[in-house]
Amino acid sequence: MPSPTAAERLSAATRKRQTVAEQWARTRNNDVSNLLSTTLPVLFDIDRFGLFVISRDSQSVWLEAGTGVTQRSIVVEAEGSLVGEAIRNRQTCIDNDLSNGKGAFVSVGEKLGYRPQSAMTAPVFCPSTGNAIGALQVMNGERPVAWSDRDQGLLEELCHSISQTVQVLHQHQDTVVELERLDQEIKALDQQESAIRGGHMLRTFEPATALHGEGFLHGLYGKTVFPPFIDVAANADLARSWDTDAHDIFIATHQKVGTHLAKKFVVELLHEGLKHRANVYDTRDIGHVTVPWPEVSVSQHGRAWIDEHIARTHDTPRAWYVHCSYDDMPARSLHPQTKFIMVYRDPKAVAVSQYFFWKRHPLLAVPEDLSMDEFVELFVGGNLYFGDYHDHVSGWISRKDQRIAPHHILALSYEDMVNRKPEVARALARFLLPHTSFSEGAMARIAEATEFKKMKDEVTNNPQSFHLNPKVYFRSGTTNDWEQKLSDAAIAAIDEKSRAKWDGRTDGPALNQGVTVLGDLTDDSGR
Repeated sequence: MPSPTAAERLSAATRKRQTVAEQWARTRNNDVSNLLSTTLPVLFDIDRFGLFVISRDSQSVWLEAGTGVTQRSIVVEAEGSLVGEAIRNRQTCIDNDLSNGKGAFVSVGEKLGYRPQSAMTAPVFCPSTGNAIGALQVMNGERPVAWSDRDQGLLEELCHSISQTVQVLHQHQDTVVELERLDQEIKALDQQESAIRGGHMLRTFEPATALHGEGFLHGLYGKTVFPPFIDVAANADLARSWDTDAHDIFIATHQKVGTHLAKKFVVELLHEGLKHRANVYDTRDIGHVTVPWPEVSVSQHGRAWIDEHIARTHDTPRAWYVHCSYDDMPARSLHPQTKFIMVYRDPKAVAVSQYFFWKRHPLLAVPEDLSMDEFVELFVGGNLYFGDYHDHVSGWISRKDQRIAPHHILALSYEDMVNRKPEVARALARFLLPHTSFSEGAMARIAEATEFKKMKDEVTNNPQSFHLNPKVYFRSGTTNDWEQKLSDAAIAAIDEKSRAKWDGRTDGPALNQGVTVLGDLTDDSGR
């Protein structure tokens, strides 16, 4: 039985946390917490309070209730804290000047945006054993308070009256520990394991069956494997009815070959070239709102979304990207002025990048224990998403029906986009906007904007409509990390297939006809 995917583990942890939280809600006495929050400000000159319980090993205290923290717990160290001191010494602690203080209240205050000036803390004793098991703390952050003997006596009486409640909390603190552990697990799974940003999960469509009998949920478009978040019926309808126009620009790639780097080049170029007029590239967004994936857009949002996007961009260059093979292009007809940018990459690097991304994708159900060597066998076999990689690249180059003229399809390698950025920027400018003049400074800005770290930081800090998690999706930005990730046997297997498919070449196909290449659009000086 395959190991659960990241999405399944995230779902299971979330369900378990809900169950544990419901159990804790039944155990803890919310009436006491609510009573304290209502009466303490009246009885004392305070603006905050906290009810603490000590751990069984006496190393930490956890804040079970208090002003602004109802229904959540904060764990702090007992050593050196006011609460820890009151519990350890079994007596009330009064502090009238906390301007230079330290302790649990500082940690809690930082999390809540609150810093007290005065605090009084009284221990709570277990009614059965007499041990100090918690503390009740009252605080004022507006001004220092001189606590009186009456105040101290009243707080100690309150501690005695709530001791039964604190005893229950102390006895069931394993539940609090479990909640904290689950919170950490959910956060880690959501931020590190999932390839999709929170709130951007895609719908999946039936039938989504397991490829190779163990994972890779998919649907079939003809004989081609598509991921389960593409509705093959909606895609087929698009292919029967959509006619491209002279404004359309398609970035055609297999997955994990530099799609988003190509999108960034195109968006930055169009942003610069069209800056004299309003356009969708003003924000330099590389997400699906600005550069849609039509198969996914029609699946997730319907045909009307596609039509609205076309209407919104009817008078400017309009960028799309597709992962399909040439034969599966979802259009009824291709306008003779429609342009294509076909991106390819060393297949060894493609295999490594697909392995890491697909294993982390929450909708694909790729076995968690799938090894790199096992994946390479599947990759070489070719029956994965969007078909065989080698055939995919060759199909876009040869284009058996020649609906796309050679001067309207530019073939770029990922390696050139990483290592020859100024040349790629100039070539794309001449290919997409041949009648627009760009300064050397503009070309330099476009090249700089496509640097890996700059791209990752930008998408992380301002993702806009980019729905993927850059912590997962932007993995290395290098061209040769496959040298460390692949075994000798895996390298040999991929190279053997490449040589068979690409006339003896291992890093990419021969590009001597059928497409425009980088050298065709750059001058001899290499400037």
